[in-house]
Amino acid sequence: MRTIVVGLGNPILSDDSVGIKVAALVRERLPADAGIDMTEAYAGGLRLMEAIAGYDRAIIVDAMKSGAHPPGTIMRLSLDSPATTRNTLCTHDGELSTALALGRDLGLAMPESIEIIGIEAAEVEQFGEELTQGVSGALPQAVAEVLRLCGVRDFALKRGRP
Repeated sequence: MRTIVVGLGNPILSDDSVGIKVAALVRERLPADAGIDMTEAYAGGLRLMEAIAGYDRAIIVDAMKSGAHPPGTIMRLSLDSPATTRNTLCTHDGELSTALALGRDLGLAMPESIEIIGIEAAEVEQFGEELTQGVSGALPQAVAEVLRLCGVRDFALKRGRP
């Protein structure tokens, strides 16, 4: 099964970069022979659809700003979930589910399994490359969750590495 992990977000908008940061940490911990591809994406919709085309499974990590949970809360979402992440919908490229339908209509191979890891953000409008405290504190758990979904046990996290 071909799997891709996508870190989604804006690297210079504080907590909006959490998906990219999680993906970078996952990349460091994946064994070389894991057979899992990693990428970053900065917008959802059509561009995200193009990034995951040809894969059997996609794991997407993105910030969310629901206001219903404390910053750093990690949620597993589906495409049908009423909760959404910040970047799976892009005003220029459309909604991910619509883009996936278009890809299928065009004959592209779209993943049968798409798992979305949303991390509740505190600050997504302020320029900065650092995460807020609550979101930064969620990194080890988010990385462990993505590795678990990939079928990889991460012993480095047990030794206290973020």
